[in-house]
Amino acid sequence: MAPLRDAPAVPGHTGGNPARMSRPRMAGSISTDGDAGTAFWLMAPALALYAVFTLLPIAATFWLSFNSSAGFNTSASFVGVDNYAKAAQDPIVWKGLVHTFVWLAYHVVMAGGLGLLLALAVSRLRVTQVFFRTAFFLPHLVSLAVVGVIWANIYDPFFGLLNTGLTRIGLGAFTQGWLSDPALVLFSVNVASSWQGFGLYMLLFIAGLQNIDHSLYDAAEVDGANAFQKLIYVTLPGLREVTTFVVSLAMINGLKGFATVFVMTNGGPFYQSELITTYIYRLAFQSQDHGLAAVLCILLSLLAIAITIVFNRWRARLSR
Repeated sequence: MAPLRDAPAVPGHTGGNPARMSRPRMAGSISTDGDAGTAFWLMAPALALYAVFTLLPIAATFWLSFNSSAGFNTSASFVGVDNYAKAAQDPIVWKGLVHTFVWLAYHVVMAGGLGLLLALAVSRLRVTQVFFRTAFFLPHLVSLAVVGVIWANIYDPFFGLLNTGLTRIGLGAFTQGWLSDPALVLFSVNVASSWQGFGLYMLLFIAGLQNIDHSLYDAAEVDGANAFQKLIYVTLPGLREVTTFVVSLAMINGLKGFATVFVMTNGGPFYQSELITTYIYRLAFQSQDHGLAAVLCILLSLLAIAITIVFNRWRARLSR
């Protein structure tokens, strides 16, 4: 066998250790540095839009929270943490914060729960499933402002559909001033908001039901499980991922609750349906107290971040 030093020269090779030879570059390939540079320039327009429409407003809101401004045409003056102290001493802020948590709980339970129940019912239909899917999803296509107008008429204490229907079927004792009773108003408005959102959650649950392996139901039947046991031990565990997604989506939509409250009650009566979002609008565009409104915007953002962290930890624990 000929020694290595006597091996014939490779055409095009100028010598040196073959292990240190660079790999031949394929025609049309781009180096790693070139890939990074190309990716940066492709993302540049999106980054610029994100900076202008997201980061810049956040920075402006943070700056405004340390200033006092009485209107869009007046100059702001630095007041330090006075706006934060003012927010801490404002009882409506605390009331709006409590109402926001209650609103979230109502929306997750009513909209998410109704979506799950209807998904379980509709998925069993053979012929009319498409019709009921469409019918239940239609409210989601209506804007929240229109939903507020519709339900404000339904809740009308004298001519509304709800009180009139209760009276017609002999349940007149249960007629209420649904939007004027301080104990009922937040629940009543949330029913309207949940009615608009449950159709989307229903479709998500139906998609989740279709992904459950049907052999698990067959195995449960062989073991003698009844319908309730199959629901508890097969269906609900199979919907775990979809459920966490629906809960997160419902919480995000709940935090954005504004239009229905604004249209139906404007935060009343006696601030009993006031949310943080509606109070921000009242401060910014009616009272012209932009500094305090900016503080509440930061508070709402921190609240969303805290809920997201807690929810993700809960979701990770369920996934183990």
